[in-house]
Amino acid sequence: MEDRAGWAGAIGDHAPAFAPIALNRPARRANPTLRTVVFNAQSGAQFDGIVACLQRPPLAGADLILLCEAGWRMARAGRREFAAELAARLGMSFVFGPEFGVARGSGPPGAFIGNAILSSVPLSDVRTIALPGYRLRLRRVNLIGEPRALAATAIFHGRPLTVCVGHLNSRGNPAQRELQMAALIDGLPRGGRIVIGGDWNTTTMGLGEPRDVAMLAVRMIMRPRRLRYPERYEPLFGRLARAGFALEGANLAGRSTFTFSRLIAPLLRPKLDWIAYRGVEPIAGSARVMAPRTSLLARRLSDHDFVMCEFALAP
Repeated sequence: MEDRAGWAGAIGDHAPAFAPIALNRPARRANPTLRTVVFNAQSGAQFDGIVACLQRPPLAGADLILLCEAGWRMARAGRREFAAELAARLGMSFVFGPEFGVARGSGPPGAFIGNAILSSVPLSDVRTIALPGYRLRLRRVNLIGEPRALAATAIFHGRPLTVCVGHLNSRGNPAQRELQMAALIDGLPRGGRIVIGGDWNTTTMGLGEPRDVAMLAVRMIMRPRRLRYPERYEPLFGRLARAGFALEGANLAGRSTFTFSRLIAPLLRPKLDWIAYRGVEPIAGSARVMAPRTSLLARRLSDHDFVMCEFALAP
């Protein structure tokens, strides 16, 4: 569905093509921990099922929900304003950061795809961060915009927390994803408490050419651990570590998070979705990966799993 149109290089700091959309609601009663969920929603087409998953344990009562591929009036999602409607159903504040506008012909965009943050407390200091990345096209439509991470500030227990969600490029190679992560980090405060999540597409290789897909299949068979333990092959993790971010305790080591098909054995599925943190501590044993379906036999709601972790938030 997507066509590569060339790597854009470092984009730098400039105004986004589309402004974020936000709505704040009164804060819920504070939880003793910060329950954080990351999910690639595939535009939110399976809205009712996603709501059902987020309303039952262990996802129920999440304080932060970080969404990639959140659609806004996308046809495949019934023209829903996905982040806004999901936040309303869960009683949360939200901000949606459009990355790309989808237009047919020469008219203005009628739909958008981007990232979203849902929060149990109001969000402030909302901004998007330009990322270097591929210029993409969709067949039969114009795709306007560029890759951008989304960040905001939330106050938990009287102390600010920076929250960021980023969707890195699956078509790029590891070095190019590192450039994206470097730009994301540069757009965040140098100090303070920060949680970053998202679909980082850590496939350990580039997928920009048809032959790359075939090579990925070979690597899945020859070195399946590579896809579930991509840290040594993706320099973005070193970039995070040098900036003071950690992964340990917030992610289940070796647990895949992406299922292209149930016919592919779990040991051959890649780990693409992550949570990183600085200035907060994950609660031991709280990291989880959950299949996005309402029952064992039900269809998946996305090809990505829910990723969850709880953080200690001492006053």
